[in-house]
Amino acid sequence: MLNSEHESTSGGFALGMLIGVVAGAGIALLFAPKPGAQLRGEIGDSMSHLRDAAARRMREVADRASAEAHDLHSTMGRMKNTVNSGL
Repeated sequence: MLNSEHESTSGGFALGMLIGVVAGAGIALLFAPKPGAQLRGEIGDSMSHLRDAAARRMREVADRASAEAHDLHSTMGRMKNTVNSGL
């Protein structure tokens, strides 16, 4: 239990760091003296990378949740069998 809490905290921290880095890069681009078209292109690229990273992280979280749900279902089935065999 403690290990999974640590993993989820680490994942949240990593996601927060990623969002902070991308947001900082976006702000830096806004203040850099560049032509409008180039600036818009760079902001679009940054947002695309952020969207891709967030989608990957969501898939990882969904996969982990699915595995945990499967494990819980298996454990509950074994517990049910244990209780039923004792009656």
